[in-house]
Amino acid sequence: MTTRAPERAVRRAVLRAARVIATASGPGPHENRPPAPARPAGRFRRARRIRDERGAAAVWTMIIVTTAFVALMGLVGGGGELINERVEAKRAAEQAARAGADELSASAVRSGTDQVDAGEAIARANSVLHQAGWSGSVQVQGSRVVVTATGSRKPQFLSLIGVGAIQINETGTADAISTPDG
Repeated sequence: MTTRAPERAVRRAVLRAARVIATASGPGPHENRPPAPARPAGRFRRARRIRDERGAAAVWTMIIVTTAFVALMGLVGGGGELINERVEAKRAAEQAARAGADELSASAVRSGTDQVDAGEAIARANSVLHQAGWSGSVQVQGSRVVVTATGSRKPQFLSLIGVGAIQINETGTADAISTPDG
């Protein structure tokens, strides 16, 4: 016989006695059913509560782990988006600088020097930047063309955690070469 057997027997006896009393006294003025049986002692209540709460820690662990996983995925995805945008801006700036450096002045071509026509270089570099979807500035320093691509991008993943538009500035340079020896 287990240690719970006497406790179960006592509980059954209490329930029977409650039913007998309820049927003998008849229904009350506000009730058509017998009164509820007496609750078991506090020890049983605690044991049932502990048994009922099993697995609650697993549910909370899953909620926390899932939230952390989604947050990390957002950060990784958002960071990847920003890196891609910066690489795109860098490529656009370098391509615009190369296009600007190709605009050699007519006198430089005749004399064999590496002088850039500043007006043409700035116009062509700005054209390449705008075609790539960036704005920016162009500077001509002798035979060197320096282009800075600027713009703002709003990352999709990071906007979920409240990060707004990010400002991107990337610079590219190119030197004019008029002779094969360079």
